[in-house]
Amino acid sequence: MHGTLQLIDGTAISAALDAGDINSMDTLSKAIRTAAKGSGWSVKRDVLSRQIGKYALAVHPRRGSVECIEFRAKPIVWDHTLWSILQIEDNEKQPVSFHFLGAFTCDCPALIQETLVRSETPEETAEKMTLLASRALAKEEIWQNFNLLHAAGCEQPQAAYRYHMTHVIERIESGDRRSAQLVCELALSGELDLRSTFSSIDNLSAPDADGRRESRSFFELAQLWMNRNKP
Repeated sequence: MHGTLQLIDGTAISAALDAGDINSMDTLSKAIRTAAKGSGWSVKRDVLSRQIGKYALAVHPRRGSVECIEFRAKPIVWDHTLWSILQIEDNEKQPVSFHFLGAFTCDCPALIQETLVRSETPEETAEKMTLLASRALAKEEIWQNFNLLHAAGCEQPQAAYRYHMTHVIERIESGDRRSAQLVCELALSGELDLRSTFSSIDNLSAPDADGRRESRSFFELAQLWMNRNKP
């Protein structure tokens, strides 16, 4: 049972959509479905997504902006490791779109950003998204084995605080557990700008006298996971 899994966030990750936002997204989603038909990309809400080998790819409007579309990519194993740390491995059964729309996933920086004209129609935006998806797909050098910190530094506006958890996962998967441990230590000592993090019950720890288990932050759980899963 993972009902205790939660997002600890100083600011809201996503605000509730009002009726106008929902109608606008529905209109754009329909336009994207039409534009992407036969392309091999799937559509969920306003996100184009696709799995190529070990990578999940996505194109979508920048959150909170109507003037930018973005291409993102990440190794699927990043989310699998995150879910193992949070002990929610059932998420591995989710479709590729979940890697970008799910609440508990590794955030990743935009690798390509393109500016839109505010007055563009949903159909024009959808067409630009499908064109960006096609171009990005052909440029494997952009999204295969990219440097996470470099990509985060190039993204505009910069939001490095979003990627501390992903940095831990990326270092684990790169075989550099010493650096992963260091990021966890910096986060737990308050030396990193943490505006959001995940927390969950550690179901592998012994319960207290009342049968309860303590909720731990992602960084604590990551340290426990590394100690329990020696390379």
